[in-house]
Amino acid sequence: MKRGLVKLALSSGAAVMPTFACAQSVGVGSVIVIEPDLDRNDVAGGRLEPDYSPRPVVVGPLLAEPSVSMVGGFQTNLFNRPDAQAAASATVNPALKLRTNASRHELRFSAMGALRRYSRYTTENSEQYTLEAGGRFDLGARQAIRLSAQYAQLIEPRSSVGSVPDAAEPVSFRRLSADVGAGFAFGAFRVVPRLRYEQLDYNAVDRTGGGSADQSFRDTRTVGGELRLEYEFSGLLSGFAAASYDDVASTSAPAALQRDSRDYTVVAGLRGELSPVISGEASIGYRSRDYDQPAYRDFSGVTFRADLQWYVTPLLTLRAQARRDFRNSGARTVGGILTDTITLSAYYDPLRNWRLALDAGLERGDFGDVDTRTWCKSFRLRAQYRLNRSLSIGAYLGVLRQDVSGAPLVNPFTSFSAGLGVTITP
Repeated sequence: MKRGLVKLALSSGAAVMPTFACAQSVGVGSVIVIEPDLDRNDVAGGRLEPDYSPRPVVVGPLLAEPSVSMVGGFQTNLFNRPDAQAAASATVNPALKLRTNASRHELRFSAMGALRRYSRYTTENSEQYTLEAGGRFDLGARQAIRLSAQYAQLIEPRSSVGSVPDAAEPVSFRRLSADVGAGFAFGAFRVVPRLRYEQLDYNAVDRTGGGSADQSFRDTRTVGGELRLEYEFSGLLSGFAAASYDDVASTSAPAALQRDSRDYTVVAGLRGELSPVISGEASIGYRSRDYDQPAYRDFSGVTFRADLQWYVTPLLTLRAQARRDFRNSGARTVGGILTDTITLSAYYDPLRNWRLALDAGLERGDFGDVDTRTWCKSFRLRAQYRLNRSLSIGAYLGVLRQDVSGAPLVNPFTSFSAGLGVTITP
């Protein structure tokens, strides 16, 4: 577990962000592939039996892991509106991972895409992709520098964070981010500094009646940093305290809609192996966000995040994730949406080549500057069966429901989805 503790220390909290169906972007990962990022790789959900584990392709000093998933699905409420409209879909998810084959240091690159086509309402067709590169440079046994950069083209689910009422297509945007961090150990103490950068650029949205709705008021650039101090109680458990600062600046908005703000956060918590069968991270603290525009409501209060994993038996892993954060708002009158997210997951490996995953999520959205509140609940069951190293089949079944109170900036809706697919790993 000590190797997992070092991994967590260098991640600086990046692995504790739960995914949720009502979140800002739908992502590009294949819905039928079950590969959660767990602290351990010898437990249910993270274990791959040697006979069914894909073999990387050796390309000089690199190891390549190509794959492609093809999924056919059906959704009962494509637009996430009270008046549901159903459609079938076909999705292709190509992916490529490259990493160095060396005992020290690490360089990696990944590319993932999602090409989606619907049987009806072709305005919902989309192409998404994410490109990521990173590396770890070992300065010593317990000293390292970590770098990463990502560029993505994504879409937002309908009715998720403030949709354009008469939009003829989903909102799409580009995200560029970079992160540099380090870990320096001095006896039982570890210092983990981190710098980060993110830029969001939103595309104009076509309207059903003609013309377009400009979304550049949502464009932002965030520059921030964090300093984390850790104390290792043992080789398995450490405590930490962290202070972070983020400067958010609008890059294209007119003066009246600029969302410039400063964000201060202080947290403390525990990380590592809490018992022989429980590991993860949990922290609580204080956060303050101050907007330059008096029209936007400032925030100050409790913040939290957690990622706890319980390895109940060799065949069953339970996971609980929680986080409080702000989302980029699609409503001109709202500076940011405060969201509280909880996700509960279970991974069950009944056979060496068969995996089941069950996820249940709850997300509360507070639109702050207006009286809009949302409660989004999700349920998803997935199954993946590996026929051999190169071929697996999968299926999913999902339910998504959103309730809205106050000003109707987004829609209440209920949606059911299901699908079947295949994944090929050459």
